[in-house]
Amino acid sequence: MGYFDPSSLTKQNPVTVLLPGFEIRCMLRSVGLLQTFLNDELKPILTLHDASVIGLERGNPATSMALPELYARKDLCHAIAFDEMLPQEETGLMPRGEPMAIYTSHYVLQGKLHMGSEDRPHDFIATSKGQFIVLTDTALFPLFELQARMIQQAPLVFVHHSVVRMHHPV
Repeated sequence: MGYFDPSSLTKQNPVTVLLPGFEIRCMLRSVGLLQTFLNDELKPILTLHDASVIGLERGNPATSMALPELYARKDLCHAIAFDEMLPQEETGLMPRGEPMAIYTSHYVLQGKLHMGSEDRPHDFIATSKGQFIVLTDTALFPLFELQARMIQQAPLVFVHHSVVRMHHPV
């Protein structure tokens, strides 16, 4: 292995990804800073490793699958919930956390929205330069009847800004 062996730069993060009606528990392998990796517009797909897929909506016949790899469009990720809080240098968390409830078509995420000290939440969500906005200390709720248990909280959550339907301070 040389100094620039890509495998030595890869970080493995256990995450839970919420897509419309699905929960995927998996490993997200990233290279470099997480914030840069997730917001890379040249890579619209996430590769999810060792994926356990659960169909959450009642009546979904895809109740459970185990896959070595699964590919998910970033713009359909309602939440990428990390099992543990990562350092600020990795996440690029902005300094101010504002308590907020964010609604997607399928979920409500209630946590601290991180933005710049001068930003207003509604402007920040609508005009964020990155694809993902970041919440910490987040509670997650479904907006449909569940057929399986769903993740309920996470210390760090990335939400694709295109899935945000509405939001309000808590």
